[in-house]
Amino acid sequence: MIFGYCRVSSIEQRLDRQLVVLEPLCDEVLSEKVSGKSTSDRPVLQSLLSRLRKGDTLRVLSIDRLARNTKDLLELVDELTKRDVRVEFVDNKMSFDNSPSSRLILTMMGAVAEFERGIIASRRNEGIAVAKEAGRYKGKQKNLALHSKIIEMLQVGKNTPDEIAKLCDCGRATVFRVKKSMLSTNDVLKLNSAEFNV
Repeated sequence: MIFGYCRVSSIEQRLDRQLVVLEPLCDEVLSEKVSGKSTSDRPVLQSLLSRLRKGDTLRVLSIDRLARNTKDLLELVDELTKRDVRVEFVDNKMSFDNSPSSRLILTMMGAVAEFERGIIASRRNEGIAVAKEAGRYKGKQKNLALHSKIIEMLQVGKNTPDEIAKLCDCGRATVFRVKKSMLSTNDVLKLNSAEFNV
């Protein structure tokens, strides 16, 4: 069986390009909107890995959709190829099996992809620094409607953070960030009221 895997890093990003390419090439395509920083924090990928059997193929549009660093990439592809699962990257027109030459090529490609991400991050940080100096950088703008909804659900206390994330169509990190900001705001209010009671 041929499985496809699509991933974007955030809820706002779209999967369309990956789906258009992979759907005609696969028997089944699974997708998720989650950071690629760690393979263990991706529930759809973990579920897919447990389903893959000897003779199956995993197709991904590009290396960075499967792993964000060379170490994770090698570990993941090693694990799959040792189970006789073929791994293919469509954009690169590359496929990997359990052979030394496959591992060498994959190591080089992973290192180049990681280097490119580092260059992009460095340029982005330089651009932010320049914009800050010029007084043009405002940072990431909060979605006030989403934050209000999360705050309301946290105050009611009927749902777990995971459930709130699903109901609000956002990441768990967003829920915990809002919860943390609520706690710090409440702490400030307590301190202020304590000052008035002195």
